[in-house]
Amino acid sequence: MAQTALLVSEQRLKQWTNLDSNVRVEEITPFIIQAQDIYIQDSLGTKFFNAIKDGIVNSSLTSDEQTLLNDYIGPMLMQYALYLMMPGLKYKLVDKGILSGTSEESTQTSLDELKYLRQSTLDTAQFYNERLREYLLDNPGMFADYETPGTDGMFPNKQTPYFSGLVVPRNNKTYYEEKCDGCIGEGPAIED
Repeated sequence: MAQTALLVSEQRLKQWTNLDSNVRVEEITPFIIQAQDIYIQDSLGTKFFNAIKDGIVNSSLTSDEQTLLNDYIGPMLMQYALYLMMPGLKYKLVDKGILSGTSEESTQTSLDELKYLRQSTLDTAQFYNERLREYLLDNPGMFADYETPGTDGMFPNKQTPYFSGLVVPRNNKTYYEEKCDGCIGEGPAIED
C-alpha cells in the first residue's frame, strides 16, 4: 500500500485558485487527500495512482510522470480539492455544533451563492479531468500502470467526466422506432 502523499502542495493550491493565503494548512490537507482518493484514483486507477504516490515519496518519478503530475493531475486536483473544501470553509464542526463563519469586514454567503461557486469549480475540475483523460488516451504505452491496471483496487475510469443531466437508455431504441413507425410523412403538409 502506498504512503499518503500529496500530489499537489497547499502552497500551489493557494497560488492557482482563489483560496485565500490565510487559510490554514490543517484546513486544506484533508480535502486534498479526499480529492486524490475520490477523483484522481478514479481517473488513474488504483495501481497507477499508488505508483505516482510512491514516486513522490521516493523521489523517483520519471520525466513523463512529472509532466503528467504538474500539467494534468495538479490542475485537476486543485479544482476538485477546492470544490470539496467550500462547504467546510463556510461551515465549521465544533464541540457546540455546526457554525457558519462570519467576519466583521465581510458579508455572509447565501446557500445559493455557495452552490453556484461549487458548480463553477466543479465545471473547471471536470474540464481538467477531461484534459487528463484525453492525454492518457492519446499517449498509449507511455504509462504502463495505466494501461495494465492491477486486480486490486479501482480500474481507470476512461469515460468522460461531463454529465449533461439527460440519460437516454440505448436498449429502448426499438421501442421508439416501433412507436414512430410510419410517423414520417403523416400529418398536415407544411407550406412555405
